[in-house]
Amino acid sequence: MTLTLAPTPIVRDETPGDYWRLKFDGSTIPSKKIVGLLACQRKANKKKGSALPSGATSGANSGTVTPIPNESAAEATGSGSRSGTPATPAGRLWEIELLDTVIFPEGGGQPADTGLLHLLDPNGGRGAHTPLVVEGCLRKKLDSVHLVRVPAEMEGVLESAAGNDVEVEVDWERRMDHMSLHTAQHLLSAVLDTKSLPTLSWSMTAHPSLETPYVELPRALTWAEAKEVEDTCNRLIAEAKRVWIDVSIQIDGGETGDGDRESRGIPKDYAGGVIRHVNIDATDRNACCGTQLPHLASSATTPTSLVPTKLYFTAGPRALRFLDGASRTLSLAAQALACSRGNVVERAEQADAQRKELISASGELKKELARWVTEKALAQVSKEENGNLIWVHRTERATHDFDFLSTVSATFTTSASASTSASASTSATATPDRPLTERVIVLSSAPAEARPALLVVHSKDDKLAKAIKDKLAAALDALGEEGAKGRVKGGGAKGRYMCKVDGKWGKKETERFGEVLDEIRDKGV
Repeated sequence: MTLTLAPTPIVRDETPGDYWRLKFDGSTIPSKKIVGLLACQRKANKKKGSALPSGATSGANSGTVTPIPNESAAEATGSGSRSGTPATPAGRLWEIELLDTVIFPEGGGQPADTGLLHLLDPNGGRGAHTPLVVEGCLRKKLDSVHLVRVPAEMEGVLESAAGNDVEVEVDWERRMDHMSLHTAQHLLSAVLDTKSLPTLSWSMTAHPSLETPYVELPRALTWAEAKEVEDTCNRLIAEAKRVWIDVSIQIDGGETGDGDRESRGIPKDYAGGVIRHVNIDATDRNACCGTQLPHLASSATTPTSLVPTKLYFTAGPRALRFLDGASRTLSLAAQALACSRGNVVERAEQADAQRKELISASGELKKELARWVTEKALAQVSKEENGNLIWVHRTERATHDFDFLSTVSATFTTSASASTSASASTSATATPDRPLTERVIVLSSAPAEARPALLVVHSKDDKLAKAIKDKLAAALDALGEEGAKGRVKGGGAKGRYMCKVDGKWGKKETERFGEVLDEIRDKGV
């Protein structure tokens, strides 16, 4: 069984009347709203809004409805396109400004909104035109600029519509995700402040990511501290603390109003606008340009986890989706481990202990097998036809790795048993029957269907080992298909060379290997 959470709304439809509180004369607000006074910032729960393109009177060249040549949506928005839109949308990207908007431009760590822009007919209806996709929104000083994808056949329609009413519809699922997490971040940072842990920065990925945001702290928390912070956050959420925004006029980089807290993080290119403070009842007051929920009750839970200097959290719709995904993952893990969900950790620990035991046992068996393979190779040295050059070819998957082959080659090269010492001394000088002056072992491993094959050449004589490796590599390259040269990749030093052989190792490779090694035994390199 898995837990499935119904997508029930966790936010009230209407924004409370006292959510937005001006600290100056509201009659001075112009019809064209600047960033800080946008509809998305005045009414957090507003999903749709109508507005005129700001001052647009002559179409695409008016400065407010402008195409962006040769620019992709991803480059322009920096935060991904609206969910459900094509991966490669048709049409150019346009910059469009409106008198007001429910689309939030990215800022304060919160990604930009996406949505739809509807061209309205003279009667205020949406008409027959396909809505245009708003792929992002940017702040340019005090202005909010929409990045709208416009198909070629709609460009003329858009130009002629400049100055007419339009309706903008925000992608509410995306906004709700971002707004919940941003509100939760303010709450979390406020609680951390009471413990002398200021938030240095924070990060949030854009919807529909399930990646958990985090706040960066000057030091890591203990698990006990993290649990205490989590409990405090959840208690305040359960109390449904009110959240509101108060707005002051910015003057010479400062602000009017009570000034009870320094305005931090105001962008340098934002001048002559307003300062917005987010207030959580009896908890926090902090400058912020983002969108905030009017009640903490809408934030759902705020589970946390710990890594050095970063405290992860989640909230709102993402918390529900995160919990849903975690529940499914837990069920799949229980199924794979053949146990109940409650016993997953215990069974996983048992499985890990067994895995380590198997690795240890396998390692011991490989060592024993390596000794046996080495002894068998050493026994071949005494045979005159081998001439100090031994070839070991493996086809077993269990030993298809460089560690095993290197163990065999190193043991072979350094071994000098009593039964082979006499033979080794007589082979110190090259003779017509034995042209190689030093022992060399060549190991190849090519199990069926394994890619790539492995090759090791090892000798105390570095030049000799390299020369043999190069000759074998050239022979394998010659067997490759046209355009598939350079099959042997790798190198080495101090007499040991390890290579990977691309492509299939078949009967012709094995036969050619034997022929080349026989030539080396007879004539040297």
